[in-house]
Amino acid sequence: MRVWLAALLPTATMLYASPSFCDNDPAFAQSKSAVHGSESFEDLSRRAQTEMEAGKTTEAIQLFERATALRPAWPEGWWFLGTLYFDGEQYSKARSAFEHFVYVEKDQAGPGWGMLGLSEFELHEYQRALDALERGRAVGLGTNSEFAKTALYHDGILNSLLGHPEVAIQRLTRVADMIAAAHPEGPRNAVFADSDLICAFGIAGLRQRKLPTEIGADELPLIQSAGRAQALVALQDRVAANAEFKQLVAQYSSQPGVHYMYGVFLLKEDPPLATDEFRREIDIVPSSDAPKIQLAFEYLGQAEYEQGLKFAQEAIALEPDNFAAHVVCGRLWMGEGNTENGLRELRTAVKLAPGSPDAHFALAQGLVKAGEKERASREFAEFQRLKALSDGPNQPKE
Repeated sequence: MRVWLAALLPTATMLYASPSFCDNDPAFAQSKSAVHGSESFEDLSRRAQTEMEAGKTTEAIQLFERATALRPAWPEGWWFLGTLYFDGEQYSKARSAFEHFVYVEKDQAGPGWGMLGLSEFELHEYQRALDALERGRAVGLGTNSEFAKTALYHDGILNSLLGHPEVAIQRLTRVADMIAAAHPEGPRNAVFADSDLICAFGIAGLRQRKLPTEIGADELPLIQSAGRAQALVALQDRVAANAEFKQLVAQYSSQPGVHYMYGVFLLKEDPPLATDEFRREIDIVPSSDAPKIQLAFEYLGQAEYEQGLKFAQEAIALEPDNFAAHVVCGRLWMGEGNTENGLRELRTAVKLAPGSPDAHFALAQGLVKAGEKERASREFAEFQRLKALSDGPNQPKE
């Protein structure tokens, strides 16, 4: 059994409702006396857990199936059934069990959403997997750190695959933080030892839309080098990260994503150099909207609105559904004093990304400038609500 999955099983009776807990619920009074042949729910549930603890998976699954048929609102049964299916690589059945679990579990459904996401991932239902993992992250993945790391890692690589590299880096950084916290004697070595995480960081940093399993042997050195640089950023070792980035740029100067990645790193400490890197990225990949958005934001900060609008509009032409391009375009129009165009772009950004705190905040600021205080107040409230959700609950520490 997988290490993180095995670690979940012994604690499930503490995390979720047990048969004795459910016995006190009047809703279960009828099912308590129900029988399947000559067997009661209590007998089936006890035997199922005994068989599971003895390693008799097939027998345990059969008994859990019969017990959950008698008591469909038994969260613990669906949890055990789902984990047993998952460990046996019966992912469709695992998905069904965890769907039942998150429906009936009212207090601690987060781990179930995480397991549902992992099941969907194995079935290659990637958008559904990400939706479930994000739901689990938002409500809390539980106290088992190994499971939380596994769920967050998959959340990260799915965000890369589906075109959300910035979010991917956030999720992967949380994984790196957890690994570092568990190894205070050598956090950097511990993070670097996780080759899957390093590759995931590299993919996200280079903005590639692929999974780590899709990396070819010829591109692995590039991915690993980029991953080490991004991991050092996550560990807040900027001196070492800068050295790694310089080596990356020197060795892979013509590769897409490299200059953009370095430019993002330089934004805080050396904006002019960051701007140079973004321009180099555009020279290599003229069709990339990301460096043009970054340049538009830089010109916004310098109050060079006309120049910024040029890059913002080019980015929108390349990627009309990128809400960040509309955000910066709207803010630039507002800077120019064109409220009508500015609010149009900012509203488009919110429409494209209704779950983005940044989009709502930008629109709120635009509405304030336009004198629409009541609408601005509503947007600020939505920003605060979404920001709280995006931060998520505190994750477990090792």
